[in-house]
Amino acid sequence: MLLAIALSSIGIAYAATSGGVEANVVSVAVPSELLGSIQAYLVPLNVSSLSLLSEASLYVVSGDQPRFSYLFSRNPPSAVIFETSAYSATYYVWYGGGNPYSNFIAVPGGEAKLWLAYDDFDVLEPWWIAKNVSIQGSRAFIAGGGYLALNTSYSPKTMHMFVLHGRRALQIVFSKQFNAFIAFTLTSANFTDLSLVRDGTDIYFTDASGKCLYYSVLYLDKTSQVLKVLVYPVNNTIVYMLYGGANPCSTYAVNIS
Repeated sequence: MLLAIALSSIGIAYAATSGGVEANVVSVAVPSELLGSIQAYLVPLNVSSLSLLSEASLYVVSGDQPRFSYLFSRNPPSAVIFETSAYSATYYVWYGGGNPYSNFIAVPGGEAKLWLAYDDFDVLEPWWIAKNVSIQGSRAFIAGGGYLALNTSYSPKTMHMFVLHGRRALQIVFSKQFNAFIAFTLTSANFTDLSLVRDGTDIYFTDASGKCLYYSVLYLDKTSQVLKVLVYPVNNTIVYMLYGGANPCSTYAVNIS
């Protein structure tokens, strides 16, 4: 769940809020003939609660770089990711908490200056790629299994492969940059997902771009619902604690004696 942490000169104060943070991992395979072209990916999301989705909180990173994106639909949940030079990549789609990359919210007509194509659809012009589309009353109607896209950025050979994994996370917000290990205690009062933690080996930390951070699980008692951890935020004001699944950052775990 979402947890805000405010730092003070004498310690750490906790302030829990309602809601939660979630991430989807999306793998996109781009055919060789489309590498380097302009692409817009419409990505379905595996969302545990629609209340987590908002245009302001959703952001996307690939590697350590944010990508232009926006929340296309809350129900069904889906996001659009824009690439001016497409490549096969893995994207992390975060939503439900704070957004460190709000300037990458690519609302059409906004600061990102993305464009939309308009057509009165008297006929289906050749610059459209279409399947199961009919023209009626100056509108294009898309039947089940169909699509309509500009052929300058799409092709019938395009194959987007999406691998979706919903991952729960705890978002931790620091009131200032801190370049040292920070320890804190989580209980059922400020971390309502504690029962989803397996045995502590599933816990790891990343920054907002998905980079692993050094961390340590100091103490875990699921019966008493107490978890003590520490993390090295490396001057990041937002970090994430992930849990309940595989741990790709296990080599970043440190022993604290």
